[in-house]
Amino acid sequence: MSRIDTIVLPPSVRSLGAHAFYYCTSLRSINLPVTQKTLPASFLEGCTSLDSIHLPATLTTISSDAFYGCSSLSKVNIDEGLTTIGARAFWGCALTDITIPSTVTSCSIGTDTYAPFYSENSQIRSFTFGDSVQVVPAYLCYRMTRLDSIHIPATVTSIDARAFMYCSSLKSIAFPQGMTTLAVSVLEGCSALEHVVIPSSVTTINQDAFYGCTALQTIHNYAYTPQTITERAVHNVNKSTCLLYVPIDYISLYRSKAVWCDFVNIIGVATDLQFEDQLVHVSFLRQDSSLYYMDAQTWQIPVAPYIEGFTFLTWRVQEGALSDGIVLQAVYSSNTSTDADPIPASKSPLARKLIRDGNVYILRDDKVYSVLRTLPDLPL
Repeated sequence: MSRIDTIVLPPSVRSLGAHAFYYCTSLRSINLPVTQKTLPASFLEGCTSLDSIHLPATLTTISSDAFYGCSSLSKVNIDEGLTTIGARAFWGCALTDITIPSTVTSCSIGTDTYAPFYSENSQIRSFTFGDSVQVVPAYLCYRMTRLDSIHIPATVTSIDARAFMYCSSLKSIAFPQGMTTLAVSVLEGCSALEHVVIPSSVTTINQDAFYGCTALQTIHNYAYTPQTITERAVHNVNKSTCLLYVPIDYISLYRSKAVWCDFVNIIGVATDLQFEDQLVHVSFLRQDSSLYYMDAQTWQIPVAPYIEGFTFLTWRVQEGALSDGIVLQAVYSSNTSTDADPIPASKSPLARKLIRDGNVYILRDDKVYSVLRTLPDLPL
C-alpha cells in the first residue's frame, strides 16, 4: 500500500487493528474516527511522508510504536483525556513542541530505546506538562538535545531516572516542593545547565544526578539537613566557581558535609515576609563568608478569595521556602460571631495560592488551575 497518500476513516469504524497502515510510505494525511479511543501498536509505523495528524478528543491510549519512524511528522495534538503513551510511540519523529496532558498517568518506558519521543536528531525545543501531572517517567525527555527550558508543575512529586539525561541545551530547572528524591542520572550530561533549584523536601540525591553538568553556575539547595551524596552526583561540576545557596542558619552543616564541603562558594540565604492588604514585603539576607547583604522588595498579590460568611484577615505562610515554592494560606474570621477564632481557609479550596518562580498560582483542590504573573524573580 505504498502508493496511498490519503485515508478517511468514517465514524462507523469501531476498532482499528495493529499495523493497519504499517509502512504506507506515501501516506500524507489520515482522518481518524471522532469516537476512536485507542491507537493500536504500530498503527502508522514507518509512514515516512506523514507530516501532521489531528487526534480525536476521545483518544485515551496511544500504543507502542504507533508513530514509530514517521520521520516527517512535525505536528500532533495530544489532548486532555489521554492517559497512556506507549513505548517508542513517537520514536524518530520530527516533532518540535510537545504538551503532555495532565491526564497522562502512564508512559511505557524501560530504557532509552523505549523512550516515547526519542530521536537521533531531536528537534524538540518546547516540552510542556499539564498542570496536574504527578510523575515524570524515566527517559521521558532523553536526549532532547535542543530542549533549552522546561517548567515542572507544582503537582509533580516524582521524576524518575534519566528523565532529562543528555538534554544538552537545557539551561535551568526548578524541582517542585514535595519531591523527596532526585533520581539516578536525572540530569546527567546536561552540559549547558546553569541553574538548579532543589526544594527543602528533597532528602535524597542519587548517583550521577548532575554528572557532567559542566556549565553549572548556581545550585539553590533549600534542605535544612544536607543530603548525603557521592562525588559522582556532581562529577565534573566546577566546585570552584559554582555558587551553592543554602539556608543561612545551616551553612556550617554544608561546610562540614562530604562533597558539599568541596564547593568553595557556599552562600547562606534567609527571607522574611510581611503581609499588608494586597502587598507582601520581602526581605532577603545573604551571608557570603563573613559578610552580610540585605535587600528588600514589595510585591503585589491578588485579592484573597471570597468566602460567604467570613471576612479575610491576612495571608500566612503555610509551608515551603520562598525560593523553592511557598504555599500561602488565607486566614478568615467568621461574620456570625465576634468570639469565633480565625480559621485557615482550608474550608475553601479557592483560598490557597502558591508563590513559585516569580509567579502566583491559584490552587483549587490541590491542583494549579491558573497563573498570575505578578512577582519578579528572586534577587539571588
